Amino acid sequence: MATFAAIVFGSAGIGASVRAQHAAPPHEAVRPRLAANDTGVRARGLDSALAMATFDSAWRTVGSSLASRGVTRFDWPAVRRELLPRAARAKSDSALRAVIDDMLRRLGESHFAIMPPPPGASSGPVARSEDAALGTAGVVTRLIAGRLVVWRVDSAGAAARHGVRPGWTVERIDGYTHPTLGAADTVGPRHLAALTGPLAALRGAPGSTVRLVARDERGQLHDVSFERDTLRGPFARFGNLPPLPASVDFMRRALSDGSCVGVIRFEYWMPPVMPALDRAVDASRACAGIVLDLRGNLGGVAAMMMGAAGHFLTEPKTLGTMRTRGDEMRFAANPRRSTEAGVAVEPFSGSLAILVDGLSASTSEMFAAGLQSLGRARLFGDRSAGQALPAMATRLPSGDVLMHVVADFVAADGTRIEGVGVKPDELIPLTDADLLAGRDAPMEAALAWIKRARLAAP
Repeated sequence: MATFAAIVFGSAGIGASVRAQHAAPPHEAVRPRLAANDTGVRARGLDSALAMATFDSAWRTVGSSLASRGVTRFDWPAVRRELLPRAARAKSDSALRAVIDDMLRRLGESHFAIMPPPPGASSGPVARSEDAALGTAGVVTRLIAGRLVVWRVDSAGAAARHGVRPGWTVERIDGYTHPTLGAADTVGPRHLAALTGPLAALRGAPGSTVRLVARDERGQLHDVSFERDTLRGPFARFGNLPPLPASVDFMRRALSDGSCVGVIRFEYWMPPVMPALDRAVDASRACAGIVLDLRGNLGGVAAMMMGAAGHFLTEPKTLGTMRTRGDEMRFAANPRRSTEAGVAVEPFSGSLAILVDGLSASTSEMFAAGLQSLGRARLFGDRSAGQALPAMATRLPSGDVLMHVVADFVAADGTRIEGVGVKPDELIPLTDADLLAGRDAPMEAALAWIKRARLAAP
């Protein structure tokens, strides 16, 4: 198991976000549709032999995952007998994806997804020409009582220039409409799809137009259209994943007693993030605490959480365990006692607060749960996505990418996160009042806790 530790990742949200770009109407928010203009890479129809080979490759890979984890609740050969004829009749990439997605949905687990091929196939930093293909509307959405609301607006973006404000209730983003969620959809695939669907709809090519229909706090309808801005980089590529942002935001916040708090935020656990994360921790060593903001962080390379946790532990600890039927691998974190420049340091001993929400998925959940169960971090915000199974991305014969589970994961205290999520120590759901007042309640609670801990310290 340890031989592939460096490439195992937890990225249910990444798969859901990409898959949502092929989404059906809202009542089937996680099922791809066959578009009039196919979303595949071939200009001509899909060859039947290639379609069957692609389906069989996906079916065998998933079957191996089930067998390695001892999952026996499916008659997997019967699934192939049922769906292979449909795959053979698929005339396009998107039609074949619909068949494979039907197979994956039957599993009822996260981290199984079929995705179109990313541009290019090499790993490492993305070329500048690929950076230009990523655009953003400058709007971030979240859920309040089942409603899709504007959570944040980039003050320098086109949406802000057109008057879009936090607290608006979103009714439509281009052709995307928000699905109706049931009382049980507070965590799990439908909840995650309701969050990642808007994320995908808001993305697009820079300069392309996005239409946003929303109501403000007075109920007044706003129908605005504006051009997407270029998504700020840098970007990173890992294996078969699409290009992902790899920037780290860092700032110091001053407390009223004159002490400081380092606030660190990044969107994905990608290898290029690690040096900047290390520098941000080093820049916070004189502070009373650190706030690690993992809200909206959809996951990434799971092995990275060991190095990150080493900044905050004074002795070796296990964050969690990845298990198959016959083997296991522990995510062991060792204390970080030197900087990247080789300067001797001690691990950060101040208070550590971690912010999570419904879009904190996979590696973010594993990391937060591990440090929470060890008593090293206090969590603030809303329950995480509950999508925490280690997975890998495999290229299929058609060129599409299959994300598939390779093991189960339990936190340091034996807790299984999948389907449940991580519950913060201080549960602070998003509210309309906070949005309209421009108040970040989880951040304020974390800063207040760090200040109290400093005042109580000897």
